[in-house]
Amino acid sequence: MWTRYLIKCNSCDKITNLRIQIPERTEMPITFNCVNCSSEIRAKLIVDFENASWDFTVERGTLIDGNILGGDYFFEFSDTLATNSPSVIPHDKVLPTLRMPTSDFEKIKTTKDLRKFHSNEDWENFKDLVRAYVSFNKNVIERLVKKIGEGIFPTEIFQYDNDLDYNRNYFLTLNYLVYPWIDFDNHEEFIKWLNKNIFTKANLSNPDLNDYVTNILSDTYCQKLKEEIGDLTVRFVELREFFLYANNEQDSIGVFAGNQDFTKLKNFFTDCYEFIGRTSHLIFRLQNFHERGSQNNVPIGSPRNVTSADDFSSLNHGDKLDILKLSNEIILKLPFIKSFDNKLRNGINHFKAKLDTSSQIISYYPITKRPDEEYRIKYIDFLNVSLDSFNTVLKIGQLLKFILIYKRVLSERQSKN
Repeated sequence: MWTRYLIKCNSCDKITNLRIQIPERTEMPITFNCVNCSSEIRAKLIVDFENASWDFTVERGTLIDGNILGGDYFFEFSDTLATNSPSVIPHDKVLPTLRMPTSDFEKIKTTKDLRKFHSNEDWENFKDLVRAYVSFNKNVIERLVKKIGEGIFPTEIFQYDNDLDYNRNYFLTLNYLVYPWIDFDNHEEFIKWLNKNIFTKANLSNPDLNDYVTNILSDTYCQKLKEEIGDLTVRFVELREFFLYANNEQDSIGVFAGNQDFTKLKNFFTDCYEFIGRTSHLIFRLQNFHERGSQNNVPIGSPRNVTSADDFSSLNHGDKLDILKLSNEIILKLPFIKSFDNKLRNGINHFKAKLDTSSQIISYYPITKRPDEEYRIKYIDFLNVSLDSFNTVLKIGQLLKFILIYKRVLSERQSKN
């Protein structure tokens, strides 16, 4: 359901015709900039679900009466759905929710419903679960997994026989809450690929893989990864409502996101990028192991200064993608192709990078030697890239889960011998 209001700007007296989608929550703040003068207009919609009514108040600007179809500017706002950009052209008579084929609408609605299914309390409990997992506080892990999953997970899940059960239940809960936000099919394929091609019984005695598991991914390094992934996961939870507009599987029905915070999101994207860059050698080693039998057998076409995985690891992040793409295994290079954008990372970290709030076009300048050379990306596309980057972070988390299992198997074998 949608409704409309006319708001006069306090600074220039121009009138914005605001069309709003009634949210599925009791309170929705609405903030946007006047198209004419960029003055902030701020309002709030309070929904009474029991009486099927709502109350709209303007906190900055003036609510006026007038021709409900008129106005100087036309603005659509939804807390979950991308819409048309603000315009001087009257609203499309067809509502945003009806502008796409029925099949696409159903897919987007299903995704949105899954993303909004969990309560704020579930998400706060999950943040605490992430912290408990990083410190491996078993008592808290048990309590919070049960709080979130009771009545949903099979009862036998709540039995713990060894440390791997705590790892299993953490990832089970993470997947349950976070999977609706990411490229689930690609993520699941990655997990299945690792299970089928790397961490197999046939490879248990492979000295190169054992070196990878025990020396490259030492216990200290694994703990560091847990801490970094945990921090990024908590930050994703806190930013998740901005990502309600991100949807890589269907074409957007619009290009404009009602809620935006470019500063927080660019910092999140940058930190995901840096983490992916630092850990990309882990995937590079798997590429080499799978395709050439050893983690240090680099692919043909690598630069002359890259003769081992350590050489690769020491490169600048911007030089790594082309080497990762030399792999013949799409499942191991796809995460980087979709998320490891060096120009975007360099550009948005410059103070010159800016978001035009009316068009929602991000302008950035990534080339140091050509500081005025402008690149552009739509904010909605930036959300998708950021979400893909977090998806890649989670893939490293899944790799870590396999490593922890493999370490235990090796330990048990060694104790028997």
